[in-house]
Amino acid sequence: MIRLNKQLSIFTLTLFFLVPITTNAALLVSEREIQVESEKQWEQMVNSIPISRDLKKRTMVRCVAKNIIRQLDEPFRSFDWDIEVFQDPTANAVVLPAGKIGVNTGLFDIATNQDELAAVIGHEIAHVTEKHSYERAKRSMRTQVGAMIGTAVVASKIASKPIYTQSDLYETQNKINAINTMSNVMATYGLNLPYAREQETDADKRGIIFMAEAGFNPIASMSLWKKMKEKDKEQRIPEFASTHPSSTSRINGLASQLADALMLYNQVDKKPNCSY
Repeated sequence: MIRLNKQLSIFTLTLFFLVPITTNAALLVSEREIQVESEKQWEQMVNSIPISRDLKKRTMVRCVAKNIIRQLDEPFRSFDWDIEVFQDPTANAVVLPAGKIGVNTGLFDIATNQDELAAVIGHEIAHVTEKHSYERAKRSMRTQVGAMIGTAVVASKIASKPIYTQSDLYETQNKINAINTMSNVMATYGLNLPYAREQETDADKRGIIFMAEAGFNPIASMSLWKKMKEKDKEQRIPEFASTHPSSTSRINGLASQLADALMLYNQVDKKPNCSY
């Protein structure tokens, strides 16, 4: 009995020693460190995902992105921006904190003109200017710490119960594993998702302003998300289980910004021509 309890106690103590170390790491991680990691991640993406050879698509994406970036305030305007088009049928785009933007070729099935493409790229750039990627990375670290703390506390209570057989030990360890899994699920659905949706909504509102200031018609953001809404019907992912707001929510949010965006758009004398 003593030997089996000792095995579990060592497991529990290990968790307790890990928690303060991980907590400090989550609190002390710098934006520079996250940027360096994002640059490594970008390099891996570029080396592992095929780059589109469609020169027209690549030119259009870079033209749209550069026109929007030109309107940004410093220091974002002077970022080492890198824009790539990936040969991927998924209608998606991604941005990393270091100013790296990836657009999948599948997005062109939905974003069929420069203004709709600008709605997507403006949104992605807004994630960078609002530092959402940094906050998301730090939030992820804090979530992991919370899960570890919860597991350690429960494990310490379970470890105090007498264990007489190997079967008792297996049962106890299974309980700890189950609690750890549940804590991770609760951390994801109770913490990360609402925060991510808030970021997406914020990026929508900033993005429509960015595209309008660059001379792209903000009405296109509405047409884009109406197309996305039709695509959502095929997937039928409930909003509470998604890291993104529903298309209906996004359309309503963008509509509230449309008047201001149109005013900015109409003030731009020379509109970009990125179409192919």
